[in-house]
Amino acid sequence: MEQILDSVIEVETTDMANGGDSVARVNGQVIFVKGAIAGERVQARIIENRRDFVRAEVTAILTSSPNRISVQYPDLTETGGLQWQHIHYAAQLEWKASIVKQLLMRIGKLANPQVLPVLGIPEQQDYWRQRTIAQFSVGEDGAIGFRRIASHETLDMPTCPIAHPSLDITYQHIRRFLQRRFGENLPAHIQRFTIRIAANPPGLPISQGKDSGQQGAYKMRTPAILIIELNQNGAYTSDKEAEELGKAIITSIPSVVGVVCVGVTGAKRRVVVGQDYLHEKVNTKIFRISAGSFFQVNASQTPALAQKVVEFAQARHGDIVLDGYSGGGLFSVFLAEQAAKVISIESSVSSIADAHVTAEMNHISNIQIIEGLLEKNIQQAQKMYRNVDIVVIDPPRAGCHPRAMEGIKKLEPRTIVYVSCDPATLARDVRALSAENYRLVVCQPIDMFPNTAHIESVALLQRV
Repeated sequence: MEQILDSVIEVETTDMANGGDSVARVNGQVIFVKGAIAGERVQARIIENRRDFVRAEVTAILTSSPNRISVQYPDLTETGGLQWQHIHYAAQLEWKASIVKQLLMRIGKLANPQVLPVLGIPEQQDYWRQRTIAQFSVGEDGAIGFRRIASHETLDMPTCPIAHPSLDITYQHIRRFLQRRFGENLPAHIQRFTIRIAANPPGLPISQGKDSGQQGAYKMRTPAILIIELNQNGAYTSDKEAEELGKAIITSIPSVVGVVCVGVTGAKRRVVVGQDYLHEKVNTKIFRISAGSFFQVNASQTPALAQKVVEFAQARHGDIVLDGYSGGGLFSVFLAEQAAKVISIESSVSSIADAHVTAEMNHISNIQIIEGLLEKNIQQAQKMYRNVDIVVIDPPRAGCHPRAMEGIKKLEPRTIVYVSCDPATLARDVRALSAENYRLVVCQPIDMFPNTAHIESVALLQRV
């Protein structure tokens, strides 16, 4: 039976889907219901009608789930994140594990995959305040905050409740500085800005307990770098003016150790004042993270992620390890302690530079870094080392490139550790590997993004 757009229907939801919506079925038709939780009876308005499914959004809760809680930050649901802040945190973790298992069964064609309970944020931590990097837009009306979904409007945010407390403090200072300096002309000069902090800088142990932010434990000592995207239509874009702006920010806000201005129309086009990198300690290792490099953004879960990868890899003293999509070397550095050699393949120039510096800082000499795309350079690793014992991959959301998958199969490693930020593409790639004499031993979801439907996983596959 075809559902009419904007019509309101009454449904009972029975499951949760990848992406965060709940699932209902009416006369065999799948309906994805935004804002509902499995086990609820709701009224929902049809907002999209496809041949294979229908999308709807809740208009009224008729029977509520015991896992439903009050929404703490209603406005933030308009910015695309925090799809699950209406779900109790323990239930979030249960549903994430369930979604991973369902996808491994449906897409991966596995009968009964072993999916472990999700590693959630430790109880002593505030699961809201974890992000160590955040981007803020400047609206045409001068609002500063997150961009609303499918809109050019910006939600004005005096504070950022999902940021690490140190980042939030720095954000509030930067926000006030920009408002004072530019006034109503702010949108003409700045489009957006990104703040990155080192949550655990070397030599500066800081508690991340739930109450520590309220007790003033997060001073402006935690270093931050600020990346500002200037409005190219504005007049405030010369090299000299960008340098003056950067110097003024560093002078006014002690936590900011570097300012990077991009979109400059002067000769440099990219102006750096201070430093464009930070040092972050993860477990026992120190990492350099540049302004343009990718690094995991959850303050308390990054160490757990790295530890799980090393645990699954089980590298031996004589092993050759390939670390694909290696970034700044988060996994390579730990794997190098156990293996004879680690071959890292990465395409980002700034991440490669960081990886070299990180290896040197940690006195590691058995990492070889190859610049370029994994799918184009994996054959080089095969020529250099006939036998690769372990492959670790951490691909983007789209999953592992098909040519990279073919290269991995030719290497015939005994172990593959697959780090995934999308369980659907993980399931697809696991299915492809299962057809080539590999079996999924176990999958460990790790909650890097509480109150959202995003799911990070580490999968262990072994050659049969």
